[in-house]
Amino acid sequence: MKKEFSFFYDGKHYLLSAENSTYELEKGISVQVISNSYTEYNAVEWVLYFENTSKTDSKIISDIFDCDTLLPLTYPREPRHGFMPVSGDACVITMNGTVADNRNYWENDKTSAAEFNFNYEYLDKIPTKQFSNICGRSSEGLMPFFDVTANGDGYIAAIGWTGDWKAEFSKNSDGIRMKSGLKKTNFYLKPDEKIRTSSILIMGYTKQEDKHNKFRQLIKSHFSHKSNTKATRSGIMACELWGGLKSDEMIKRINDFKAYNIQFENIWIDAGWYGQCENCDEAFSGDWGEHTGEWEVNSRVHPNGLKDVAACAQEAGMKLMLWVEPERAIKGTKIVKSHPEWFLQLPDLANTILNYGNKDAFEYVFNLLSDYIRDLDVSCYRQDFNTALTNYFEAHDEENRRGITEIKHITGMYRLWDMLLEKYPELLIDNCASGGTRIDIETLKRSIPFFRSDYQCNFNENSEVLQTHNSNISAYLPYNGCTTKTKSDTYSVRSSYSSSWGGAFYNAIFQTMNKEDFIWAKTVTDEYRKLRKYFSMNFYNHGSRVFDSTSWAIWEYSDPQTQSGIVMAFRRSESPFEQVNIVLKGANENETYIYQNLDSGVLTEGSNTLTINLPQKRSCTIVEYKLK
Repeated sequence: MKKEFSFFYDGKHYLLSAENSTYELEKGISVQVISNSYTEYNAVEWVLYFENTSKTDSKIISDIFDCDTLLPLTYPREPRHGFMPVSGDACVITMNGTVADNRNYWENDKTSAAEFNFNYEYLDKIPTKQFSNICGRSSEGLMPFFDVTANGDGYIAAIGWTGDWKAEFSKNSDGIRMKSGLKKTNFYLKPDEKIRTSSILIMGYTKQEDKHNKFRQLIKSHFSHKSNTKATRSGIMACELWGGLKSDEMIKRINDFKAYNIQFENIWIDAGWYGQCENCDEAFSGDWGEHTGEWEVNSRVHPNGLKDVAACAQEAGMKLMLWVEPERAIKGTKIVKSHPEWFLQLPDLANTILNYGNKDAFEYVFNLLSDYIRDLDVSCYRQDFNTALTNYFEAHDEENRRGITEIKHITGMYRLWDMLLEKYPELLIDNCASGGTRIDIETLKRSIPFFRSDYQCNFNENSEVLQTHNSNISAYLPYNGCTTKTKSDTYSVRSSYSSSWGGAFYNAIFQTMNKEDFIWAKTVTDEYRKLRKYFSMNFYNHGSRVFDSTSWAIWEYSDPQTQSGIVMAFRRSESPFEQVNIVLKGANENETYIYQNLDSGVLTEGSNTLTINLPQKRSCTIVEYKLK
């Protein structure tokens, strides 16, 4: 595969090699390629930097495709009119992102469950397909991951840009040409200005390879928080407390967990802790949202500034995880009035955007977050972001500078996270963003998408929606997260297990727990601790990937080094089948394995074929296996 990129400079088209190199377009104007190869995965990555070292403005740089590359593939047949595509035809497999700009999807399980579903876009009838995200958040509407395949061979490509991106795939006689980059670029560079654009990752595979686990391990080894930061934790394990709960109530709940020896790693303080709102003890009512941008602790609710809560958590063997949404502030708040030049604003919208491209705004937000992390000994910073960005960027670009506001804001976010991670080496960053709207290889390198979907905000979520999400997103991401707010429901909590996991069953003011609930919480948190090592290893789906209450969901996580793993089986609420048989994919048919059912404790021996019985509908079990 040739690595190439393209753009126009002063109206002239350039198609250049994406090997490590610097190309001078004219004196003082250059584009630099930084490229990496991961030979064990047959993968390559590169990113571009455009720079003006002259004393005058550059000419116009436009239509940048950071990737403009031919993916060599052989097509098995010529398409025939009137025939449906068949397996092996040239195809681009896409994955749905989060539901587009419509939070009412909470009320529709079928719509919610479509998040992260795969789509097959064949190139026979329409030889060119174009794709993009929406609203300025990288995984809103569509995930920036593509499986380009023909006759079983192919390439998995991932775009690294946390703003607006586009991708185009065209079939020709030699293969499929992939073009990707920022959605709109048409700008000149000012003197001494240097910017970067999107990164690209492409991994080749053959029909004989396990493409999804190959890609999972590539992400784990080179594009995850574990491989790019100094953090030692593989994921987040947190108990949520709504931020508007009074400190005394938070302390009571932490002590309740301590009394039953329930071991989370973080006490997660969510929104509602800030500003001077009068009614903030419940997430879905009150005035706490009107104070977004007022990032001082609410002294009425937390008279000791949360320091007593942090101390109580530490006494119980936990540290704080703190929610902040630093990019967004409401018009009329003190910070917007004091420094309007720091914010991107639109005339008829209440939300304003703190511009990370503004030097003073950047310094303010870095110091704000740094001080909270230090003063409260925060070990996980939860960054949320709850508004569309595209219109703000477009409205604030200077003439002939289309794309620059977005570029400086997005790269400013990367710099902010990098500086926090450098200053606090053990810090984890939870990339929330309305639940899963900013998932791409750049954010994966710095953070964990702990809230892969805001569907988890429901207090009565359908567990089978969570199963559907996990069955699909796990094909690509070894590190992601899910939570549940349902107490004493093992089916629900196991449906939410992932490499990061949160319990939110003692979160809201109206949620209570009795002795039996605490005993159950102790059981499931201990179980999760035992199993969590598997969730970032190889993943195999043996059941349904779609939202279908008559089916089973069955996942296998395996450690290829030890030939050990777990099988999680869910007989869904309307499934008529009491028994399933599966052939384990992480086990060898010529070996003998020891199986332990974690519910019954029963030990058995057998080959790599496993029979699972669940006599009751809406029930589940977990079986752990290891090589004898």
